[in-house]
Amino acid sequence: MSSEDLAQALRPEIERALDSRGYWAGQGPAAAEPEGFLLALARALGELYVPEGCDEETPVIATRPTPEAGAAPFDRPEPIGWHGDFASHADRPELSFVYVTRADPAGEHAGSWRLASVRRVIDQLLTSAEGQAAFNFLRKAPLPFSYADGSEVRWFNVFEDRSRAGALGMRFYEPSITRGCLAVYGEVPPAIVSALQLVRTAADAVGDMRTTQRGALLVTDNWRALHDRTEQSAPLDGIGREALLAFAMTRHSSGS
Repeated sequence: MSSEDLAQALRPEIERALDSRGYWAGQGPAAAEPEGFLLALARALGELYVPEGCDEETPVIATRPTPEAGAAPFDRPEPIGWHGDFASHADRPELSFVYVTRADPAGEHAGSWRLASVRRVIDQLLTSAEGQAAFNFLRKAPLPFSYADGSEVRWFNVFEDRSRAGALGMRFYEPSITRGCLAVYGEVPPAIVSALQLVRTAADAVGDMRTTQRGALLVTDNWRALHDRTEQSAPLDGIGREALLAFAMTRHSSGS
Protein backbone atom coordinates (compact mmCIF):
# COMPACT_ATOMS: atom_id res chain seq x y z
CA MET A 1 0.00 0.00 0.00
CA SER A 2 1.11 3.56 -0.64
CA SER A 3 1.79 5.98 2.21
CA GLU A 4 -1.48 7.77 1.37
CA ASP A 5 -3.48 4.52 1.46
CA LEU A 6 -1.92 3.54 4.81
CA ALA A 7 -2.80 6.95 6.24
CA GLN A 8 -6.38 6.85 5.00
CA ALA A 9 -6.87 3.35 6.40
CA LEU A 10 -5.87 4.53 9.88
CA ARG A 11 -7.67 7.86 9.75
CA PRO A 12 -11.17 6.84 11.02
CA GLU A 13 -9.80 5.01 14.08
CA ILE A 14 -7.49 7.90 14.96
CA GLU A 15 -10.28 10.46 14.54
CA ARG A 16 -12.52 8.54 16.94
CA ALA A 17 -9.76 8.42 19.55
CA LEU A 18 -8.99 12.13 19.18
CA ASP A 19 -12.67 12.94 19.63
CA SER A 20 -13.05 10.74 22.71
CA ARG A 21 -9.79 11.26 24.63
CA GLY A 22 -7.49 13.53 22.65
CA TYR A 23 -4.86 10.96 21.61
CA TRP A 24 -4.27 7.73 19.71
CA ALA A 25 -1.31 5.44 20.40
CA GLY A 26 -0.56 2.05 18.93
CA GLN A 27 1.54 0.13 16.46
CA GLY A 28 1.72 1.88 13.13
CA PRO A 29 2.13 0.21 9.76
CA ALA A 30 5.48 -1.04 8.54
CA ALA A 31 5.83 1.83 6.09
CA ALA A 32 8.43 1.50 3.35
CA GLU A 33 8.96 5.29 3.54
CA PRO A 34 8.40 6.37 7.17
CA GLU A 35 8.73 10.09 6.43
CA GLY A 36 6.28 9.84 3.55
CA PHE A 37 3.78 7.91 5.66
CA LEU A 38 3.97 10.36 8.59
CA LEU A 39 3.45 13.35 6.30
CA ALA A 40 0.59 11.59 4.52
CA LEU A 41 -1.06 10.94 7.89
CA ALA A 42 -0.60 14.55 8.98
CA ARG A 43 -2.12 15.76 5.72
CA ALA A 44 -5.01 13.31 6.02
CA LEU A 45 -5.91 14.66 9.46
CA GLY A 46 -5.05 18.34 9.19
CA GLU A 47 -3.24 21.25 7.58
CA LEU A 48 0.48 20.48 7.63
CA TYR A 49 2.63 22.72 9.85
CA VAL A 50 6.23 23.56 8.91
CA PRO A 51 8.39 24.07 12.03
CA GLU A 52 11.07 26.73 11.90
CA GLY A 53 14.17 25.47 10.13
CA CYS A 54 12.40 22.54 8.42
CA ASP A 55 12.27 21.86 4.70
CA GLU A 56 8.86 22.95 3.43
CA GLU A 57 8.62 19.85 1.24
CA THR A 58 9.41 17.38 4.04
CA PRO A 59 8.72 19.14 7.37
CA VAL A 60 9.73 16.21 9.57
CA ILE A 61 12.00 16.41 12.63
CA ALA A 62 14.20 13.37 13.34
CA THR A 63 14.95 12.92 17.04
CA ARG A 64 18.25 11.34 18.04
CA PRO A 65 19.03 11.40 21.78
CA THR A 66 22.41 12.78 22.79
CA PRO A 67 24.00 13.34 26.22
CA GLU A 68 24.04 17.10 25.54
CA ALA A 69 20.93 17.83 23.51
CA GLY A 70 20.64 21.56 24.14
CA ALA A 71 17.19 23.13 24.03
CA ALA A 72 15.35 20.30 22.24
CA PRO A 73 13.55 18.33 24.98
CA PHE A 74 12.81 15.38 22.68
CA ASP A 75 16.56 14.72 22.29
CA ARG A 76 17.43 14.85 25.98
CA PRO A 77 17.92 11.63 27.98
CA GLU A 78 15.72 12.73 30.91
CA PRO A 79 11.90 12.59 30.87
CA ILE A 80 10.20 15.54 29.19
CA GLY A 81 7.36 15.92 31.70
CA TRP A 82 3.66 16.40 31.07
CA HIS A 83 3.05 18.84 28.21
CA GLY A 84 1.27 19.74 25.03
CA ASP A 85 3.60 20.70 22.18
CA PHE A 86 4.38 24.35 21.37
CA ALA A 87 2.93 25.51 24.69
CA SER A 88 4.85 28.80 24.52
CA HIS A 89 3.59 29.67 21.01
CA ALA A 90 0.61 31.98 20.58
CA ASP A 91 -0.53 30.01 17.51
CA ARG A 92 0.30 26.40 18.21
CA PRO A 93 -0.16 23.30 16.05
CA GLU A 94 -3.26 21.40 17.04
CA LEU A 95 -1.92 17.93 16.24
CA SER A 96 1.43 16.23 16.86
CA PHE A 97 2.56 12.98 15.22
CA VAL A 98 5.39 10.70 16.42
CA TYR A 99 6.57 7.58 14.59
CA VAL A 100 9.34 5.48 16.18
CA THR A 101 11.78 4.19 13.57
CA ARG A 102 14.30 2.64 15.97
CA ALA A 103 13.55 1.29 19.45
CA ASP A 104 15.59 2.32 22.47
CA PRO A 105 18.42 -0.23 22.93
CA ALA A 106 17.89 -0.05 26.71
CA GLY A 107 14.68 -2.06 26.44
CA GLU A 108 10.95 -1.74 25.97
CA HIS A 109 10.31 0.58 28.92
CA ALA A 110 12.92 3.16 27.91
CA GLY A 111 11.45 6.11 26.06
CA SER A 112 7.85 5.07 26.75
CA TRP A 113 4.96 7.46 26.25
CA ARG A 114 2.73 8.69 29.04
CA LEU A 115 -0.65 10.01 27.93
CA ALA A 116 -3.49 11.78 29.72
CA SER A 117 -6.80 13.15 28.47
CA VAL A 118 -7.24 16.80 29.49
CA ARG A 119 -10.89 16.08 30.30
CA ARG A 120 -9.82 13.39 32.77
CA VAL A 121 -7.13 15.65 34.27
CA ILE A 122 -9.74 18.34 34.92
CA ASP A 123 -12.17 15.79 36.38
CA GLN A 124 -9.41 14.56 38.69
CA LEU A 125 -8.56 18.09 39.83
CA LEU A 126 -12.20 18.72 40.69
CA THR A 127 -12.34 15.78 43.10
CA SER A 128 -10.67 17.84 45.87
CA ALA A 129 -11.07 21.36 47.22
CA GLU A 130 -7.41 22.21 46.64
CA GLY A 131 -7.56 20.76 43.14
CA GLN A 132 -10.62 22.82 42.32
CA ALA A 133 -8.89 25.94 43.68
CA ALA A 134 -5.87 25.21 41.45
CA PHE A 135 -8.14 24.69 38.44
CA ASN A 136 -9.95 27.98 39.05
CA PHE A 137 -6.63 29.80 39.48
CA LEU A 138 -5.13 28.37 36.29
CA ARG A 139 -8.29 29.11 34.31
CA LYS A 140 -8.53 32.76 35.36
CA ALA A 141 -4.95 33.96 35.93
CA PRO A 142 -2.60 34.15 32.90
CA LEU A 143 0.88 32.74 33.57
CA PRO A 144 4.18 33.73 31.93
CA PHE A 145 5.59 31.16 29.46
CA SER A 146 9.10 31.23 27.98
CA TYR A 147 10.50 28.52 25.69
CA ALA A 148 14.17 28.99 26.64
CA ASP A 149 16.31 31.22 28.84
CA GLY A 150 16.29 34.70 27.37
CA SER A 151 13.30 34.01 25.11
CA GLU A 152 10.29 36.30 24.92
CA VAL A 153 7.80 35.90 27.78
CA ARG A 154 4.21 35.34 26.67
CA TRP A 155 1.17 35.27 28.92
CA PHE A 156 -1.42 32.52 28.59
CA ASN A 157 -4.11 30.81 30.64
CA VAL A 158 -3.38 27.15 31.28
CA PHE A 159 -7.06 26.32 30.65
CA GLU A 160 -8.94 28.10 27.91
CA ASP A 161 -12.07 27.63 25.83
CA ARG A 162 -11.66 25.60 22.66
CA SER A 163 -14.70 25.47 20.42
CA ARG A 164 -13.81 22.14 18.82
CA ALA A 165 -13.62 20.38 22.17
CA GLY A 166 -16.89 21.88 23.36
CA ALA A 167 -15.11 22.34 26.67
CA LEU A 168 -11.72 23.51 27.86
CA GLY A 169 -8.37 23.04 26.21
CA MET A 170 -5.05 23.05 28.04
CA ARG A 171 -1.70 24.77 27.48
CA PHE A 172 0.96 23.24 29.73
CA TYR A 173 4.71 22.69 29.94
CA GLU A 174 6.11 23.24 33.40
CA PRO A 175 9.70 24.22 32.40
CA SER A 176 8.31 26.98 30.14
CA ILE A 177 6.16 28.32 32.98
CA THR A 178 9.10 28.12 35.40
CA ARG A 179 11.37 30.05 33.00
CA GLY A 180 8.64 32.64 32.49
CA CYS A 181 8.18 33.09 36.23
CA LEU A 182 11.92 33.45 36.82
CA ALA A 183 12.15 36.07 34.08
CA VAL A 184 9.20 38.07 35.42
CA TYR A 185 9.28 37.52 39.18
CA GLY A 186 12.78 36.22 39.86
CA GLU A 187 11.16 33.13 41.42
CA VAL A 188 8.20 30.83 40.96
CA PRO A 189 5.45 32.18 43.25
CA PRO A 190 4.18 29.62 45.80
CA ALA A 191 0.63 29.71 44.40
CA ILE A 192 1.96 28.70 40.97
CA VAL A 193 4.24 26.01 42.42
CA SER A 194 1.25 24.49 44.23
CA ALA A 195 -1.07 24.65 41.21
CA LEU A 196 1.48 23.04 38.88
CA GLN A 197 2.15 20.26 41.36
CA LEU A 198 -1.57 19.51 41.56
CA VAL A 199 -1.79 19.32 37.77
CA ARG A 200 1.13 16.87 37.70
CA THR A 201 -0.48 14.76 40.40
CA ALA A 202 -3.83 14.72 38.57
CA ALA A 203 -2.17 13.71 35.28
CA ASP A 204 -0.18 10.98 37.04
CA ALA A 205 -3.42 9.63 38.52
CA VAL A 206 -5.28 9.34 35.21
CA GLY A 207 -2.39 8.80 32.80
CA ASP A 208 -1.76 5.83 30.56
CA MET A 209 1.68 4.42 29.62
CA ARG A 210 2.61 2.88 26.26
CA THR A 211 5.92 1.30 25.31
CA THR A 212 7.59 2.46 22.10
CA GLN A 213 9.00 -0.30 19.99
CA ARG A 214 9.88 0.18 16.34
CA GLY A 215 6.76 1.23 14.46
CA ALA A 216 5.02 2.76 17.49
CA LEU A 217 2.80 5.64 16.41
CA LEU A 218 1.34 8.48 18.46
CA VAL A 219 -1.12 11.19 17.45
CA THR A 220 -2.06 13.81 20.05
CA ASP A 221 -4.34 16.81 20.12
CA ASN A 222 -2.22 19.40 21.91
CA TRP A 223 -5.28 21.08 23.42
CA ARG A 224 -7.10 17.94 24.52
CA ALA A 225 -4.28 15.70 25.78
CA LEU A 226 -1.02 15.87 27.71
CA HIS A 227 1.86 13.60 26.86
CA ASP A 228 5.31 12.76 28.19
CA ARG A 229 8.29 10.64 27.23
CA THR A 230 10.04 8.68 29.98
CA GLU A 231 13.82 8.51 30.32
CA GLN A 232 15.61 7.35 27.19
CA SER A 233 19.17 6.22 26.69
CA ALA A 234 21.64 8.48 24.91
CA PRO A 235 24.52 6.19 23.90
CA LEU A 236 27.82 7.81 23.02
CA ASP A 237 27.99 5.88 19.74
CA GLY A 238 24.78 7.58 18.60
CA ILE A 239 22.86 4.33 17.99
CA GLY A 240 19.86 5.08 20.18
CA ARG A 241 16.13 5.50 19.95
CA GLU A 242 15.00 7.37 16.86
CA ALA A 243 11.62 8.89 16.09
CA LEU A 244 10.14 11.17 13.47
CA LEU A 245 7.95 14.14 14.41
CA ALA A 246 5.41 16.00 12.29
CA PHE A 247 2.65 18.49 13.08
CA ALA A 248 -0.66 19.80 11.76
CA MET A 249 -1.69 23.36 12.48
CA THR A 250 -5.43 22.70 12.38
CA ARG A 251 -7.38 19.47 12.25
CA HIS A 252 -9.80 18.71 9.43
CA SER A 253 -13.41 18.07 10.35
CA SER A 254 -13.95 14.32 10.85
CA GLY A 255 -14.67 12.57 7.59
CA SER A 256 -13.83 15.57 5.38
